[in-house]
Amino acid sequence: MILKMKPLVKITENIVEKSVSRLGAIQTHIFLNWKNIAGQYADVTFPDKIKFDKKKNSEGLIIIKVQNGFGPEIQLAIPFLLNQINSRFGYKAIMKIKIVQIDLGYVHVNNDHNVTIENTLIDKDNLISSNLPDGELKLAMQEFEISRKLKK
Repeated sequence: MILKMKPLVKITENIVEKSVSRLGAIQTHIFLNWKNIAGQYADVTFPDKIKFDKKKNSEGLIIIKVQNGFGPEIQLAIPFLLNQINSRFGYKAIMKIKIVQIDLGYVHVNNDHNVTIENTLIDKDNLISSNLPDGELKLAMQEFEISRKLKK
């Protein structure tokens, strides 16, 4: 009896496809390009969810996870972030930003007692799914891997 092994992509494709199809172009673009969108704030923030009205694909709410201690700074940066996001689409795709402060686990203190921020948890180059071609499946797999790392 010979067992034929399926690639991980084939096994997860059907499972992920349903949730990814709901993401749409806006969420996919924001998640894949967060580092360019958030700029200097990308190291201490992570886009978590985007919510839209059932009948609209605009004027949404984005929930951003922020490293503890950086909430006030990100609160002041909300107009900048909204402008960065909406300028990519040419209309008000996102109207509100909700901040959730958590310990993202990547603020480090080195031997000289200098605080540095290293985005190790969401370094997408170190994820297994980074080998997948760009697209919604890659995004979904990266989100899954990141969520598993955050639970550890």
